[in-house]
Amino acid sequence: MGGWVTGNFGFSYVLNQSVGSLLVERLPKTIILAVLALVLTVIVAIPIGIYQAVRRNRTFDYVATGLSFIFYAAPTFFLGLIMIEIFSSYLGWLPPEAPQSDGVVPIFQDFDAMILPIVTLALLGIAGFSRYMRSSVLDNVSQDYVRTARAKGASSSRVLWRHVLRNALIPIITLLGLSLPALFAGALITESIFNFPGMGLLFWQAAQQSDYPVEIGVVIITAFATVIGNLLADISLAAIDPRVAL
Repeated sequence: MGGWVTGNFGFSYVLNQSVGSLLVERLPKTIILAVLALVLTVIVAIPIGIYQAVRRNRTFDYVATGLSFIFYAAPTFFLGLIMIEIFSSYLGWLPPEAPQSDGVVPIFQDFDAMILPIVTLALLGIAGFSRYMRSSVLDNVSQDYVRTARAKGASSSRVLWRHVLRNALIPIITLLGLSLPALFAGALITESIFNFPGMGLLFWQAAQQSDYPVEIGVVIITAFATVIGNLLADISLAAIDPRVAL
């Protein structure tokens, strides 16, 4: 326990290397994958959820809802294999394997190889976040402050962007912080499928070889990310909602 607190997780049974050095080498790559997937999730999911709420019970809403259910229910490994089959094997647009580099900079130099892993990891988040955003907007549209703003003559777009959106983002901010451990868990599968040398692939290989010190080190880092995610969610929630700050 004392060693874990100081970052000493012991040595890998298989790689004959300290677990700390392995994590330092692999963790930045997983962070890049998770952050880019989270950014893509927010950029895509929030506008889709808003548009679904505005155009509820219409064609776009039904189609987006159906796709959300499919992507939310589909396992990550299945989505990854489908992406490889379509965009790599059939169309030949993107490489089937993630960048095989030791550093971080080469990842951005060969960024086309990162597109499929990022999209695969983001699809589940897009499906979930868009549904939450749709529900949150619909809940706020029926509130008294919205009717008051409309009674004062505010346009529908002004009501949506100046009043509804800020309150509708409150549960999304909470979900962003809580999604960090889920991203790390999803990265384990995604990195294994695309052979991306990050922390997820390291954990997968360690599990296959019963390399327990590496597994424990990855679990502790994931637990730490969970705590940080909850803390960031609370701070962000206080910043966006004055009632929480009080």
